[in-house]
Amino acid sequence: MIPLLLPDFVTVKSRMKAAILLGICLSLSEACFRPPPRPTQAPTTTTTTTMAPPVTGNCQCGVRGASRIVGGEDAGKGEFPWQVALVSNGQSRPFCGGILLSSDTVLTAAHCKTSVSRFQVVVGEHDVSKGDGEQKISPSRWINHPSYNGNTQDNDFAIIKLGSPVSFSDTVSPVCLPSASTNYDSNVATVTGWGTLSSGGSQPKILQKVDVNTMTNAKCSGSDTAYSASDITANMICARDTGKDSCQGDSGGPMVTKEGSYYSIIGVVSWGFGCAQANAPGVYSRVTNQLSWINDQISGTVCPKP
Repeated sequence: MIPLLLPDFVTVKSRMKAAILLGICLSLSEACFRPPPRPTQAPTTTTTTTMAPPVTGNCQCGVRGASRIVGGEDAGKGEFPWQVALVSNGQSRPFCGGILLSSDTVLTAAHCKTSVSRFQVVVGEHDVSKGDGEQKISPSRWINHPSYNGNTQDNDFAIIKLGSPVSFSDTVSPVCLPSASTNYDSNVATVTGWGTLSSGGSQPKILQKVDVNTMTNAKCSGSDTAYSASDITANMICARDTGKDSCQGDSGGPMVTKEGSYYSIIGVVSWGFGCAQANAPGVYSRVTNQLSWINDQISGTVCPKP
């Protein structure tokens, strides 16, 4: 790990790169990575999964409701009904985000891992400073991807199983999963969360949204970026736009793209150098590369595409 003279939310690529990243971070006076939650004792990740039951009711996935993230704006209440907040017991501001996949299954980032006895899953949240119709559910299990690498953030995926199912409504419904045959490079995508409005800055009360542009992995690790080819694996997807990015506290949250009449989850907020740096795109876990594993974890009520 980087020495404690840096902020405690900084993670590193590897011991070999620690000194290099330390110099980069100090020169930029910014955090290098999206922050993990405060250290906690981790629960066991061993689990047995079952196939999701048939759809009941008339729910549909990926339907965006009507109505910082850096460079974003307030989302409308219920605009992103799949957005989940992970909130430590006794707190109101989320330490990470998540994505609702079914009535009892949430997708998030493995580096957010926290003991299930120390936080709650909040769905239907909008303004974290007041009660506005959100549901708070205790998690029952945390399942990290078996190939997650904490040094490189490769396979930065985790599943949270809920202790009781959520109730679907206009402000609470799951996102759709993407097509395994599409790479989703060069797409307009939307990122949401309650993360800081600048690197090391304050967190907003209201859910933020921002549009960014995805890119190929080759472009993400090209000569005009701070990343090397070894930094950006096949399990990652990058996105950026001028002055726009996810930031600290957005980790585990969704990056979605519109496909006709619905939205699919294509990325999970993972890491990046600082926030909204011109030469450092945001790096997300690429959902299509681990779609089979994600599908295997889903239980509860699932909703079809419109």
